[in-house]
Amino acid sequence: MNSLRTRCAAALGTLLASVALGSLAPASSSAAPKPGELVVPSAAYPTVQSAVDAAQPGGRIALRPGVYREQVRVHKDLTIAGAGAGKSTILAPQALVADPDGLNSIVYLDNAAHVTMSRLSVSGPGSGTCERGALGAGIRVFGGAHLDLSHAAVSHIKDTPLAGCFHSANAVLVGDYPTGAGSADIRDSRITDYQGSGVVVLSRDSRATLLRNVITGQKTVSTDGIEFIDATGRVEHNIVSDNSCREPDPGCGTDFFRDFQHAGILAGPGVVVTGNRLVGNQLGVYGYGGLETRNNTIIDSDYFGIAFQDGRFTSVKDTIRGGGGGVAAVAFEVDTTVELDRVRIANVSGDRIGIFENPPFTAEVTER
Repeated sequence: MNSLRTRCAAALGTLLASVALGSLAPASSSAAPKPGELVVPSAAYPTVQSAVDAAQPGGRIALRPGVYREQVRVHKDLTIAGAGAGKSTILAPQALVADPDGLNSIVYLDNAAHVTMSRLSVSGPGSGTCERGALGAGIRVFGGAHLDLSHAAVSHIKDTPLAGCFHSANAVLVGDYPTGAGSADIRDSRITDYQGSGVVVLSRDSRATLLRNVITGQKTVSTDGIEFIDATGRVEHNIVSDNSCREPDPGCGTDFFRDFQHAGILAGPGVVVTGNRLVGNQLGVYGYGGLETRNNTIIDSDYFGIAFQDGRFTSVKDTIRGGGGGVAAVAFEVDTTVELDRVRIANVSGDRIGIFENPPFTAEVTER
């Protein structure tokens, strides 16, 4: 099976850790609340959800340092601010309750809500199975909602023991496939130790901007860093590492037409990919349908630094260093043309340029 179609199948399927806890009881704080701000915990608002339910649209919630073991659902415009990533943590409860769309998320946004979250952590692990409540997402953005996430952390998005659901447990999941809207601006945050993907953005009605984030996969299971499936947006100045197809997942391999490959960034038309640093992924960038990449640094990719499939592509001033190969041009369902504009490829152990064709379709690479 073609790997790109497999990725989309993964998005169509059920999209779906341990934190060091000093105490499950949130610590107290003597800081005075701002006017109109709801403080958690307090006598009136012992949980995050109680404050969310009581807040007026456009209101602000302040989380004191501590661990809040609960699921949070937000259906209105709100700002939720913690005391710092790693200080204020929303932690998956022992048993998860399914979201309205059938997934199990720690934080769920819908109803076209515009939600700003900063200076906090969202963390697993869950303890479900594929049959009974596996963790689907750390943060789920659905129903036209918008997430503005900054100076935050999303981590340990997996089940313990791991639930072997196909492509489960994504750290941040935006929109739905083939239709469904969500949007996100994610910046200056750390997304680590996920079982599926770091950030997934689904459908042509969805968009996201990812800026200056650190996104790190696992080295024991198959992961992708950032995936845009038919969605649009910008991926700029992020550090994405350690994403690959790994055993025991079936079908991992180097054949673009029959095997799985995983990537630091998967993106297609309408996505800007520039200035990122991609380290130790199976593929640094996997572009489909048409894409321009620019000024990315791609280091020690297992297979190729960049793979472009089925369309017209341009790579401008990208640097590929070390690893298996440089740039792959893949023609599976349509002809593929790739223009390399001042691209530097050095110290790769395999092919500098790889051509993969499924006749009668052809692939061509030009350099200048």
